[in-house]
Amino acid sequence: MKLVTAETMRGLDRFTIESIGVPGCVLMEAAGAAVARAAMRFPATRDTRRVLVVSGPGNNGGDGFVAARHLADAGFDVVTALLCPRTVYSGDSLANLKALEWFGVPVIEAPGGLPDETVAWATEAIVVDAIFGTGLTRPVTGVYADTIDILNTLPGPCLAVDIPSGIDSDTGAVLGTAFKADVTVTFGAAKIGHYVWPGRGHCGEITVVPIGIPAKLLERADDLRLLGPGEIRAAFAPRPPDSYKNTFGHVAVIGGMVGKTGAALLCGMASVRSGAGLTTLVTTAQSGASLEGRCPDLMIECPLSTSGDWLVVDEAALKGVLDHKGSVVAGPGLGTRPGTSALIASVIGCGLPTVFDADALNVMASEHDLSVRLRPGTVITPHPGEAARMLGTDTATVQAQRLRAARQLADATGAVTVLKGAGSIIASPDGRLAVSNSGTPAMAVAGAGDVLAGMIGALLARGIPSFDAACAAVELHGVTGSVAAARLGDHGVAATDLVELIPEATRIACDGLVGPDRIEGSDD
Repeated sequence: MKLVTAETMRGLDRFTIESIGVPGCVLMEAAGAAVARAAMRFPATRDTRRVLVVSGPGNNGGDGFVAARHLADAGFDVVTALLCPRTVYSGDSLANLKALEWFGVPVIEAPGGLPDETVAWATEAIVVDAIFGTGLTRPVTGVYADTIDILNTLPGPCLAVDIPSGIDSDTGAVLGTAFKADVTVTFGAAKIGHYVWPGRGHCGEITVVPIGIPAKLLERADDLRLLGPGEIRAAFAPRPPDSYKNTFGHVAVIGGMVGKTGAALLCGMASVRSGAGLTTLVTTAQSGASLEGRCPDLMIECPLSTSGDWLVVDEAALKGVLDHKGSVVAGPGLGTRPGTSALIASVIGCGLPTVFDADALNVMASEHDLSVRLRPGTVITPHPGEAARMLGTDTATVQAQRLRAARQLADATGAVTVLKGAGSIIASPDGRLAVSNSGTPAMAVAGAGDVLAGMIGALLARGIPSFDAACAAVELHGVTGSVAAARLGDHGVAATDLVELIPEATRIACDGLVGPDRIEGSDD
């Protein structure tokens, strides 16, 4: 599914009105009617007939007026509160305000904030947020911020018109404070801020409704891609009958120092479970001895050694190990001892499609020249803390502007960047962007990132381009987590569970048993 910016959406609206000739009032009527239908679907409508619509300036408020009119006509007890003087409204919004009053719906002018009696009345009401739409670009302050904070304390179901007020529709950032919705009804196309965290956490269920913008116009928009099962199906097409192990590539996993062998083992087995034909763990002799026999599906090579605090690389042996490999994953359990940077430089120089993860990224963060020399086709997989170290900032800043952080890393390193976390973001240095809505909090466990790195490595080894490999692996990783949570619950899922369930999750995705968020009028 495509996600669009506010500017793109405004352009589509403008073209539909000015060039095609569909009146703006028609679009507003369709939008407001869809909001009313969504409000009527709340289970709470069986117990309460009260609806509070809170409108701000602009067309978002006008959409709220239309919704209030339809709800009142359906027999609901509706109150509309204006957080600005009625003189602010014009055009279609003003026309719909006048129509609303003709229906006898109480309209409260509250530029100083909601009256206490209205707040008390709304404790048994459905709340509709029509304060700000997708045009908001600066922090919410004053009466608007105070009102949003009050609305967030009300116990009834909450619905947002187009996007929760206070969310930056282009980044998902919270602009000071933001409405917390159970359902968000958006128009024409989903916006980037709906699916990028922290915005995603404010939207609840997202419903996309058509309002009259031609589908062929929407097809041209491609600001950001929301991943889905299609990425997985494209990467896991049926195998030809004459397949053999070399058909599916050979992955080299570099890491697994003493005390961290489990990370390399998880990564290697994730590579196997993701369809790699062969997987080799590349480590020290000491680690290799402890790994020998623990997993018969993996081979072990030992061109690395330690001398005191140093990591020593046998360059000739390493080159021999990497010859004829399809991809490299470097970092799981690698450590950051002196000499690790020389190993990373050798991996960069080998020219193979490479995933840098975990400790490899920490070394890059301390030695910036390594990151700026990454070859095209490389994938890096930082979690927010690693991303912060690489960008020279803090984790909170990364989390507040996840999309920007992913873009910055892709631009700075020249690598496809997977910024892990809730709503993982994939950014390519050529400007392509994607976000995954798959996954579950059950995946917040040690080793989950090692599993993802192995999955990406397996797809790279098969010759899948780096951006496509990263997208498919991230989406499958999330689906795998959901399968694990469904079986085991949110507490106690281990990374080893993820590894074992990769094949089942692949089958579920390829059989079409998972799908995107709700699109009104579709069968999904």
